[in-house]
Amino acid sequence: MGLARYAGIGTAMCAAVALVSGAAYAQDDRPVVRIQGVGGSISSLPLLILEHEKLDEKHGFKAEIDLMGMSGGFQSFLVGNFEVSLDEDMIGVAAARLQGFDATVFYANAGIYTGIIVPGGSEAATPEDLVGKRVGHFGMDSGTTTYIRLILQDLYGIDVATDYDLQQVGPAALVPLLGSGEVEAIFNFEPLLSAAIVETDGRVLMHSLDAYRDYYEGFSPWFATFAAREEWLMENQELALAVRDALREATLKIIESDYEILREPYLSSSIGVQDEAVLNLIIEHGRSYHYFTDDYTTENVRKAHGFLERLAREGGPIEEVPENVAVVLEDYFAQ
Repeated sequence: MGLARYAGIGTAMCAAVALVSGAAYAQDDRPVVRIQGVGGSISSLPLLILEHEKLDEKHGFKAEIDLMGMSGGFQSFLVGNFEVSLDEDMIGVAAARLQGFDATVFYANAGIYTGIIVPGGSEAATPEDLVGKRVGHFGMDSGTTTYIRLILQDLYGIDVATDYDLQQVGPAALVPLLGSGEVEAIFNFEPLLSAAIVETDGRVLMHSLDAYRDYYEGFSPWFATFAAREEWLMENQELALAVRDALREATLKIIESDYEILREPYLSSSIGVQDEAVLNLIIEHGRSYHYFTDDYTTENVRKAHGFLERLAREGGPIEEVPENVAVVLEDYFAQ
């Protein structure tokens, strides 16, 4: 995920919105659910497990999964090409709702798998040591930079826009940029976070999950969220619950395997990892930082809305927080 787009979501699309009022049906009478994910991102691993293990069939529907590049997927969902999107965090979904789209998070399963990486030999001990130094990132409106920027502001009083000498390139290009010594540190997400460490004999200077959980007493906002339109949810309540349950079962397979399932070739290849050292580090990080979670509860949804409200009050990427940015389906359907 790493590429949340908070502005301009609806400008060119409003006239083209075509709300899907029900699921199409396959010849075997299972309802079809079109799900959009992000190719190359660890957020899409549960989708691939769902497909490989036929969890959609087990839960009574047929998933049609499309892993797209890191742009355009959420917009394609908003105009009706998918029933479910895995391409935005809660900030992006809130921005879409403020622009008139009824997108709502109905499940989330991964924390903020991003961080600040420094190369081997770096003398930096904390993010404060990077003040005035060249730091690579891939966009101020990306989810990766947004969440790192917010926690640096909260924990260290650092304004990355003015205190760091920011250098912007694409996510993959940040890895060789760090290796060449052109920057002192980079902001990145998995699997590129681990790839940068292996290539530069580097280390994590600050991991977002640790930082947020320390600051928010154990809670961290989710980075991988599954969104659907409210109209589709209400018209397909049993199907929505089945999709949620299948996604949860796929997520639990990662957690219960202690991340060893990532060694399955169909999963490691999906995130472009061929180097065993990188794969080992991703697995180690998954275990250490608890990348995937089973904590999508009513209480944590309330905390997540509180996090968004704080952002809005402090002049963050959104100016206000609409209702139902995220819902627990049982609570939502009971209203």
